[in-house]
Amino acid sequence: MSKKIKKFIALLVIVFFTAGIFVGCGQSNSTQQESQEAKQQEEVKKTGELRLATDWPYPFHGNPFGPGGIGGAWWFAYEPFAYYIPQTGEYIPRLAESWKVEGNKVTVNLRKDAKFSDGEPFTSKDVINTVNLIQAMWQWPYDIESVEAPDDNTVIFTLSKTASSSFVHTLLTDGAMASLAPVHVYGDFAKSAQEVADLGKKIFYLQTEGKTVPEDMKAEYDKKSDELRKEVNDFSPFKTLGKLPVVGAFEPVKVTQSEMVLEANKYYWAYPQMKIDKVVFKKWSSNEFVWASLISNEIDAAHLSMPKDVVEQLSTLNPKLNVLTVSDLSDIALVFNFKKPLFQDLNLRKAIAHILDRDKIRDVSVWQANSYENYADGVLKSMEAKWVTQDTLQKLTKYNTDVAAAEEILKNAGYKKVGDTWQQPNGQPVAFTLSVYGPHNDWVLAAKEVVQQLNNFGFKVEIKLIPEGMRDQVMRSGDYDVAIEFGSAWWGYPHPLTGYQRLYDGDVSAITNFPAKDKYQTPWGELSPYDLTLELQKNLQDENKAMEIIQQLAYITNEYLPVIPLYEKVLPIYYNDGYRVKGWPAEDDAIWSLAAGGIERVYDLLITTGKLVPAK
Repeated sequence: MSKKIKKFIALLVIVFFTAGIFVGCGQSNSTQQESQEAKQQEEVKKTGELRLATDWPYPFHGNPFGPGGIGGAWWFAYEPFAYYIPQTGEYIPRLAESWKVEGNKVTVNLRKDAKFSDGEPFTSKDVINTVNLIQAMWQWPYDIESVEAPDDNTVIFTLSKTASSSFVHTLLTDGAMASLAPVHVYGDFAKSAQEVADLGKKIFYLQTEGKTVPEDMKAEYDKKSDELRKEVNDFSPFKTLGKLPVVGAFEPVKVTQSEMVLEANKYYWAYPQMKIDKVVFKKWSSNEFVWASLISNEIDAAHLSMPKDVVEQLSTLNPKLNVLTVSDLSDIALVFNFKKPLFQDLNLRKAIAHILDRDKIRDVSVWQANSYENYADGVLKSMEAKWVTQDTLQKLTKYNTDVAAAEEILKNAGYKKVGDTWQQPNGQPVAFTLSVYGPHNDWVLAAKEVVQQLNNFGFKVEIKLIPEGMRDQVMRSGDYDVAIEFGSAWWGYPHPLTGYQRLYDGDVSAITNFPAKDKYQTPWGELSPYDLTLELQKNLQDENKAMEIIQQLAYITNEYLPVIPLYEKVLPIYYNDGYRVKGWPAEDDAIWSLAAGGIERVYDLLITTGKLVPAK
C-alpha cells in the first residue's frame, strides 16, 4: 500500500471519527441516526442557518478596539460604505446610497433606512464619532483632515494634501470607517477622542512638512492618548450592555470558547430580502478540524489549504462539497538585493527567469496557486487580461522554462561554464544564498525547489532560513542575496497602481534597492518606473491615460526584472452546496473576487441580497 493511500485512509478514519463526535456518541442504530439527522436538517431549514469557522477573543468583550477585536464576525457586524468587486471594478453601495468626489472633498450620502440592531438610527453623527475614535486609537487615517455633517444623512470628508488618490477607495470600502463606534454606545469617549485625533493630526502634518513638533504638544498628546486608550480598551459592550449593537446584518448574541452565534439584525436595511437569519461560527482550532467539519457537514464553507490527495477524494468523502480558487491579490516572488553587484547584471536575472520551472515550484509549494509561465509584468496573473493589452504582451519577453535560452544569454554576456559550475565574466563562480522565512512552510518548499533547479543548472546556491520574528529585520537591513518574498501585492486598493507602488516606491523597493528612479529604454522612449508610478497615481480618474501608463510599467517590469514572480497566491474556497444552504454563485462569478482580504464579505453579500437560502 502506498504512503499516499495510507495517509488518505488515516485521514478518512479521523474524519469519520470526528463526524461521529459531531452527531453524538453511542448512536449505532442507523435508523435512529437518520431520524435525528432528518430532524436536525429540518430545524436548520426553519432557522436559515449558515455555519462557518473562524477565531475570536475569549472572554468576548465586543470591543473592536480591544485585543482581537470581534474576530471573524467583523464583516457581518460592521458595514462599509460600499463593497468593491476587483474582477469587474464595480462598487456595490452598502451604507452609502451614493457619493461624489470633488477635489479633496468626498461627499457620502448615507442610507436613510439603516439602523443598528437595537433599533437606533444610523446617522452622520455615528460616522464622525467613528472617524475620531479610529484616528485617536489607531493613529490612522490621517488622510482625513476633517469630517462634517450638514445633516443626519450626509457626511463630507475633507482629505489632506498628502492623501493618495487611492485613499478614496479605502474610505469607501474599509469596514472600520463608517460604523465602528456608534454615538449611543461610545458617546462617553466622543469628546476625548476628538481632542486626541485633532492633536495627532497636527503632529502628523507637522512631521510630514519637516517641521519641529513642540515638546509640550507631544507631552499633551501622549497623556491624553494614553488615558483614552486605557478607558476604551477597558470598555466591554458585550458585558456592560449585554449585547453588541451593530449596523451590519448580524449581531453576536452568544459566545463561548468553541462557538459564536450571530443572529440577524431585524432592523437591517436589507433584512426583508434575507433568508438566512443565523450564522454560527465554530472555533478554527486547526486545519485538520476544519477539514473534518467540512466533510462531515458540520460547517458549510471555509478557506484553507488541503493536501492534493485529500481534495481529489472530496467527491467520495462528501459529494456536496465544492472547491474553487480566487486570487489572494498577491504573488510570491524571487527578490534580489541590488546592492550586490552580481544581481545588478540584467543578463543573470533573465537567465534565472528562463532556468526556473515555475509550474513545478508552484506544485511543490502551493499546488492550487496560479502559475506565471510566461510573463513577469507586475500584474497579477488573474488580472492580466484586464490590465495588459495584447499589443503590450506581444512586446514582452516570454520567460518560459528554457535552459538553452539561459545558457545563450549567459555566454553572450561573458559567462562560461567550467566543469559543472558557471563562472562570471570576472572568473568568480555564480554563487549566492537564497534566504527564506522559516515559519512560512510553503515559502520554504518553494525555496528548496528553486535552489535545486539553480544548482542543477550549474550555479552554487545555498538556502538560508530566516528565524521566526526576524524577517523584517533581515530584509530591511539587506542581509541577504536573494530571497522569497511577497512581490506585487494589491492589498488595500486592488489595482495595478498598488503593485507598482510596492515595487518602485514601497516595501519591495525598500528591501531590494532596485534603481527605480533610473530611466530605462522602452518602445515609448526612456522612462523611469518611479516617475511613471507617481504619474499613474495622479491619473487614476483618466482611464485612457492610466491604461497607457500601466502598459509602460508592465514593459519595464517584465524587461528589467526587479523581481521574478513565482506564483500568484490564491484562496482555496470550499463550500457545501445543498446540505444546509444553496444558492452559491457559479465558479466564474466575479463576486468570488471579493473574498481576498475578508471572505466573510462574500457570504454577507450573498445572504443580504437573498441569493444564499436554506436548502430544501
